[in-house]
Formats: sequence, C-alpha cells, structure tokens
Amino acid sequence: MIETVRSRRHRREVVVVDPILDALPFLVVWVDTDLHVVGANIAAGGALSGPTGGLIGRKLGDLFGIHSLIAALAARSATEGVRHAGTEVSLEGPGFSLGYFDLTIAPTDEPLGAVLIFSPKTAPRSDRMGRSAPPIARTLAHEIRNPLAGIRAAAQLIGKTGDAGTLALTHLICAETDRIKRLTDRVDALDELEAPRLAELNIHEAMDRARSVVAMSFPGVTFDETYDPSLPPVRGDLDQLIQVFLNLAKNAAEAVRERAQPRVTFGTKFRPGLRVRSGLGAARAQLEASIRDNGPGIPSELSGRLFEPFATAKPGGVGLGLAIAAEIVARHEGRIEVESRPGDTLFRVLLPIACVGDDL
Repeated sequence: MIETVRSRRHRREVVVVDPILDALPFLVVWVDTDLHVVGANIAAGGALSGPTGGLIGRKLGDLFGIHSLIAALAARSATEGVRHAGTEVSLEGPGFSLGYFDLTIAPTDEPLGAVLIFSPKTAPRSDRMGRSAPPIARTLAHEIRNPLAGIRAAAQLIGKTGDAGTLALTHLICAETDRIKRLTDRVDALDELEAPRLAELNIHEAMDRARSVVAMSFPGVTFDETYDPSLPPVRGDLDQLIQVFLNLAKNAAEAVRERAQPRVTFGTKFRPGLRVRSGLGAARAQLEASIRDNGPGIPSELSGRLFEPFATAKPGGVGLGLAIAAEIVARHEGRIEVESRPGDTLFRVLLPIACVGDDL
C-alpha cells in the first residue's frame, strides 16, 4: 500500500508496510530511483536507524557508504530493472556493523525503485562452511606460509656474504616476510570463532574483566566507569563478550596513551525506544555498553572501513580486532556503532536484553 506525503522540498511516495512484513525477522527496505529509503519494516527500522535518527528519507550511499556494493546493486535494480541475489553479504556502513546476511534486491513499480530484503544468518559462518572444508582464505594463508620460510632463509644467507647495502635489503626482506607470516597466522581468527554458548549474564562482569586486563597493560591511562546498576541481564557468551570489550578497550588505550590526560570510560545504559527483532520471537529491548576515549579520533580514510579485516591505521597493526568484535556481537544478535571526532571517540555495543522464558 502506498501513500504520498509532502516534505519541504518535494513530494515523495512512502511505503506503508503490511503488518505481515512487520512480523517477519527479515530486514525489508524500499528505495526510490534516487536511492532514498521510502519504506522499511520494523526489523529494518530497528536495526538500521542508528542513534542519529530514523531510516526513512536517508540515501543508501549515506547509510552503507558511498562505495557500498549494496547501494550500487540497488541503483542498477531501481533504474535498469535488474534483480540481484547474494549470500554472505556484510551488512555494514560508516559507524556500524550487523554481520552477514543473504541479500535479495528486486525492482518495484509502486513506488518506482527497488526493494532490498536482508535475511539474517542463523548459523555461524564457520559452521555453514563445514569443518571438513576450510575456507579459501585459510587455505591460501597456509599456502603462503610454506615459501615464506625459504625466502627468509635465502635472504639471511645473502646478507652474510654481501656488503652493507645488501645487508640492509636482506633485513628489509626478513622484516616483510615476518610481517606477512604474522598476517597469515591471524587470518584464521575470524573463521575459528565458535558459536556463542548463551547464558544469562551481567554485562558489567564482562566489561570489568576487560577493564582490569587492559588497565594492567596501560598504567598511565585513567579508566573510569559510568554504569547503570539496574540493567537486566543479557543472553551471551561471557568469554566472547570479554573479547569484544578487550579489543575495543585496547584500541582506546593505545589511542590515548600519548595524550596529556589519557582517559578511557566504560559505560552502560538502557537504550530507550530501540527494539530489534532478529529472530522469530518478539522484538527485544536493547542495552548499550560503551567504551569512550579522548584520543585523536579515527582517521577519515579509515572511517568507512573500520570493521573490515586488516583495516588499520596503527603501525604494525593487523586490523582484526574490530572485525572480530563485530562478528561476535552479530552472533549475539546485536550491533556495534561508532562516533568519532578529535578528542572524543565512542564505540557502542548494543545487545538484546534477556527475555523471560528464553532457552538457555
């Protein structure tokens, strides 16, 4: 069903969503030919609206990033009538990551544009791929490791017999082969994540454990907390959530340690007005666990790729910490949001509050 509403600048058709679609766990989004969002079901509205406002009227390029494959495919579908379908699509954009979904994009006549349907994955990627057949990335990593040792050994032999210039080059070769080996050693980290073992837990336990570990490694940094002690429990895997907050807190501490008054703040609060349905059950209220720092902020060239594996601005960094954190949170039916400017960077982890009667 379609109705027309008037905005200050122009008229735009808005999709009035059928209640049946609102009851589904799929994220359904309609866009017009200019790729403005003109409709969304409850699941999409809850998952994609974010902290800065609603979903209707936003452009896909702003939502998913100007270079987003999702926006490019939607543009072809809306203007050329092309239908697309894909699996294992990363649903992320500037400041958020929701994990991996199956995606279908189809052209629509009323309104003229396209509809995007994101189907949440119910099993971890490692389980869907099968334990007996390792992913391509893991296989490639093992294959790369084999010649690296030979290259390094040959470089060392050349360095022993060469002049100072040759020795400097062999040192560079050895350093680079060591760096590549570190990358391949860690490429398994995403695929080896186990499915979370869910139980009711207090989110402050996970955050306090992470804070204690990071504080020991960064004695010059001040660690604060602003907790809401009245928060109900979440359903989660304690070890995996500790890992999430460890990764975020370590990044924050590294960012502030050169500041005059380095500070990292752990916080929790109820997220009012936000309810997300990611399964067949009722929409769940969310709580927010945050880590804030007063560092220099996230470099602009990295802001749109924060949750991609190997995206990093740190010298010698591998760039898997945020990708792993986002994957763990997605498996907990949550999301990560980030806001950053010089002197203030805030990561929010949103998790569904445990409901009475949940199977543990």
